[in-house]
Amino acid sequence: MKNNPSPRKVPTAAVCPAFGYDIRVVERPPTWRGHSYSITYLMSEHEPAANEMVDVHHWAKNEKLPNPRIISPSLLQWSSLFNPRFFDAVAAERGGWESRLTWTFPDQAPEDGELAHLWLQTKLFLAGVTLSAAIIQSRHSQGTIASKYDHLWEAGVLAESAVVQELRELDLQETVRALSSFSEADDVERLIEIRKQFMAAWALIAPIGGDVELMTEATIPTEFAGRFGFIDDLRNRCGSRLHAIIAYGSSVSSQSFADYDLLVVTEDPEALLRRLAGQSPKWCAKEMNMGIYSPDELVVMQRLSGDNLADYGVCLWGATSVVRKPVSRLLIRNLSFGVVRQRQQLGMLSRAIGDPETADVVDRRNLYDYFVKIPANVAKGTLGALGERWSKERVQEWMMTELGFDTVGEQRRAELGYPAQALANSALTTGKVLATLNERVQLVRAPKLASDALDTLH
Repeated sequence: MKNNPSPRKVPTAAVCPAFGYDIRVVERPPTWRGHSYSITYLMSEHEPAANEMVDVHHWAKNEKLPNPRIISPSLLQWSSLFNPRFFDAVAAERGGWESRLTWTFPDQAPEDGELAHLWLQTKLFLAGVTLSAAIIQSRHSQGTIASKYDHLWEAGVLAESAVVQELRELDLQETVRALSSFSEADDVERLIEIRKQFMAAWALIAPIGGDVELMTEATIPTEFAGRFGFIDDLRNRCGSRLHAIIAYGSSVSSQSFADYDLLVVTEDPEALLRRLAGQSPKWCAKEMNMGIYSPDELVVMQRLSGDNLADYGVCLWGATSVVRKPVSRLLIRNLSFGVVRQRQQLGMLSRAIGDPETADVVDRRNLYDYFVKIPANVAKGTLGALGERWSKERVQEWMMTELGFDTVGEQRRAELGYPAQALANSALTTGKVLATLNERVQLVRAPKLASDALDTLH
């Protein structure tokens, strides 16, 4: 970026004198962008508070350290199960093997091979589920497209290094090179082709398990019946190859809701995405956020998700197959989502301080808003896995009362021009949510994890 100072050459290992962090600068090999890049890991021996995290990032910026990421003891502990390659690399250099988490009930734990895949499954799932909205609601920029290339490239690297051999047949690195170099394709066609690669990768890495069952058209509760008057119009828009329309989220669980969350199952999802591209459909001034899948794609998506769709969604029309997974697997998946999202929050914090000026101002602000809401999303998803369908308002109230985190207030803080503090508070709260919920469900054993993370104040 033009306003970002060029990184200076630094030792691969050093110490941050003001805060006592160990510094590790790791150079990564060239990607589809054609050049290598570096990441600075700031390894803390204690759980930092939000103000300290912001100060450390400002120090790293002044020192021209590239892409700084704070790694706290609790985040490293979570990585031992949910990002084991990273944990093993750190522990091999610095020690700390004794901090590795263990499963409380080993008979419910993933197999070693599945655990090695969990991090990539989670990252590809979270990146892929947003593609329909990117096309239909035009929620994309060149940065959005580049981030999808990054995820596919990373998957390709893991395939070529035999970590995830299932993906080798896709030749993802060559595919990304070809897509990124084809400048004549418009963004919609580029996103549809990216989506095709994600769906192919999902199908190869999705875990096998759970029971496939049929989800059929349900009777809408009387108090909600009037809010789904768009069905006939949406069916007409979707054409004759439609299988099902499913609503989920606040529109089927709360008296008040901001938008509609819908899954549309069709025989030809790419054709439907082209038809709906850029239309941003609404009903009664509420946006209709749609995920478009084929029947087979929906089953694969459900194998990767952290929920059982039949328990919280309502089939408004038609019928389609879905997957029912055991609670233990839902909890593993949701905690994995939380660990990945916290790492992404820390990356966004680095960007907010290191690169405050950007051409994609609106896109960046939307990202800030989204990442501030992550603790609530992690809490809601994990509680949902336990069969507890909390409203958005109830989750936010719980986080305020139990964790001292004001979601709406932090969103406002970011909107008013202080995103770094909001993101630091939010990232720490994601860790607190993980620790608090693990205390409840006892998924993993971590004697110090909960107390250390929960003692950290904003």
